[in-house]
Amino acid sequence: MTYDTLDDDLDAGVETSLSYVICSTPRSGSYLLCELLWRTGGGGAPEEFFHPDFMPRLMRRWGVETLDDYVAALLEHKTSANGVFGAKVHWGQYQPVLGDRDITKLFPNTRFIHISRGDRLRQAVSWVRAMQTLRWKSSERDRREVSYDAEDIAAKLRRLEGDEGRWRALFERHGIEPYEVVYEELAERPGEIVGELMEWAGIDAPGAPPPQAALRRQADTTSDEWVRRFLAEQPATSG
Repeated sequence: MTYDTLDDDLDAGVETSLSYVICSTPRSGSYLLCELLWRTGGGGAPEEFFHPDFMPRLMRRWGVETLDDYVAALLEHKTSANGVFGAKVHWGQYQPVLGDRDITKLFPNTRFIHISRGDRLRQAVSWVRAMQTLRWKSSERDRREVSYDAEDIAAKLRRLEGDEGRWRALFERHGIEPYEVVYEELAERPGEIVGELMEWAGIDAPGAPPPQAALRRQADTTSDEWVRRFLAEQPATSG
């Protein structure tokens, strides 16, 4: 299956009966989860629709100017034939766009999925490398060289911890009990995890959850070296 979840439209012509929002942080495995859900054929076209680059682009394409009109356009163009719409949101995208708006009322009949990574240090290392190389998916190529930066890794760790705390606070404030997905488990058992998630959410898809996605793990010996070096220099840091 080949499909650009951002620039291609589903235009299934059906009303959205069920929505889900993947609440995430950078390098948490959210791209992998989105691809797996899309590949079932009934998980909508989940993407970072509130990304500061993507959102203006889509608003121009659809000729909308307000947040409400943008949400309506998303539901029109990104809902799959079984009535399911999906979106992914990092905290850093959510807060600037939605502020104090009640996220539970943004989309119809919304389910919330929280994806996190057990090894937060590796997540921070992955984030630093992606920022340096401008490579966010395994299907892309590095555009720049990388260099070890302990200060930036530490800063990304603090940001991840803060954003995870802010998601938890939002869940508590709105009485949300999200479905929890852990990246390491998803990478190990993708079909099983996605199948369980879809059953929990009530998503009836035409295809079985795929055993694997096209995306591949990006960590390598450089990532391993950076983790070892950071822990050696700052042994109090935990994953």
